[in-house]
Amino acid sequence: MTKISYSSVYCILSLIFLFQSCQKKAENTQEFRLAYVMSPGGLVHDGAKKFADLVYQKTNGKIRVKLYPGGQLGNERVLTEGLSLGSMDAVLTGASIIGWYAPGYAVVEAPFVFRDYGHLDKVMAGEIGQEIQSVMQSRRGISMLSYWYRGPRYLTTTDKKVMTPADLAGMKLRVPELPTYIKSWKVFGANTTPIPYSDMFMALKLGVVEGQENPLEVIYTSNLQEVQKYVMETQHLVSFYIFSVGERFFENFSNENQEHIKAALNEATEYHNDLVVQYEADYRQKLTEAGMEFIEVDQSAFRKLAVEKLPLEFGNSWKKGLYARISKTEK
Repeated sequence: MTKISYSSVYCILSLIFLFQSCQKKAENTQEFRLAYVMSPGGLVHDGAKKFADLVYQKTNGKIRVKLYPGGQLGNERVLTEGLSLGSMDAVLTGASIIGWYAPGYAVVEAPFVFRDYGHLDKVMAGEIGQEIQSVMQSRRGISMLSYWYRGPRYLTTTDKKVMTPADLAGMKLRVPELPTYIKSWKVFGANTTPIPYSDMFMALKLGVVEGQENPLEVIYTSNLQEVQKYVMETQHLVSFYIFSVGERFFENFSNENQEHIKAALNEATEYHNDLVVQYEADYRQKLTEAGMEFIEVDQSAFRKLAVEKLPLEFGNSWKKGLYARISKTEK
């Protein structure tokens, strides 16, 4: 019979102990999924990775966040429906989900409703934001936990400076094929021309339209500096992404780990929002170096038209008086 040395027995027992420890650790480790349609490499994905790392660190490895970027688990409609059904843990989406499930508050996606990020934060952290959260919670069981900035949209033109709405008169302006954009820019005085994003560059190059509007990142990465000269500092649409969970999400975790997850989300939100602000400055510099000229505009003149006329255009769907309430909110 083969003799087994003490060292061999020690190694075997050590392996058994290690296996049992790993098994116990695995049993004590929880995991949840965070899904979004934004692609890897973007700022949202960077923020999501930061969140996952922070959750792991703060819980000493007891909770892992598995990321599903690029629409792997479905589009935003599918993801938010999953929160209601309990088949999805956490999602990052655009603000359009508010329009889907709380249409009276779809005004948050209208131009000039938010003056800047500070104004956005004040509104969404205040009474109006609480109203929206309450409606989303009661109707769909969705808890909106934090808001991540999106770069504001700017107007660009081929050869004409636009400083007031009057300067838009007769201008052929490319807009997305969405009613909010079409109606809004008509109110401002432009001759709106809905054109798909994929055809926008050639439409500008050939003179089919004279201008368009988009965030600085899109303007630069779409090479619009080759066919546009001026960037108007309208910043007409300051929007946000929403980090949401289902109504029973936190029941899966101990009180201590609930606090860790919330703290991680707060830090990740701040990290992401700082990145957005930094990238805004970077793209401004790149566009300037590429030859584009930034033009100051009379934002108050555009905002006045928006406050007075847009609620009439969307009177059948927006909550009465909400646009004015948001506009009057002070930072």
